[in-house]
Amino acid sequence: MESRNKTHKKMDSDHKDTSYVGVNEQKDEAFKNLLEDSAREAYLRPWHRLERGLRLNRLRIFIEDIAPQFTMTKEEKDTLFVFLQKALDKKLLNTLKVVIYDQGTQRITAIKGFEIKRNVEGVLHTHFSTKKPKSDSTRKKKKEEVPSVSTQCNPSTESNKIENKE
Repeated sequence: MESRNKTHKKMDSDHKDTSYVGVNEQKDEAFKNLLEDSAREAYLRPWHRLERGLRLNRLRIFIEDIAPQFTMTKEEKDTLFVFLQKALDKKLLNTLKVVIYDQGTQRITAIKGFEIKRNVEGVLHTHFSTKKPKSDSTRKKKKEEVPSVSTQCNPSTESNKIENKE
């Protein structure tokens, strides 16, 4: 009855059960593998299912992909990233119709309505093009293509159509 309030001594290190340690390590490895698999599969989701941090990561890679096409400096890349980050916060880049995301390569191939131009002085201008005002006619017209910026590796059909018109 006196052992009720006494602290029990821990077992010595030479009396440890080694089978228990092996099971713990196996569980740790299984848990690590599960976490790594879920991290790899995160980018396989469609664009609108990616979390904000993952979307920002993909936007950074998209900027790196298009940088040689527009000969961007590091400062221009940084300002473009801030611009796209603000557009993401304003929910301009949330839909599948705006951002063309290839789940196989896990990269953004194009952003519809996004334009990048250099003026005569060499300053880079970025903006989203707005839709043209609707006409008063009641007849249904064919949708006009909005310009988009895409990577050189995987040009989308929309950007090819735009280039052919010009």
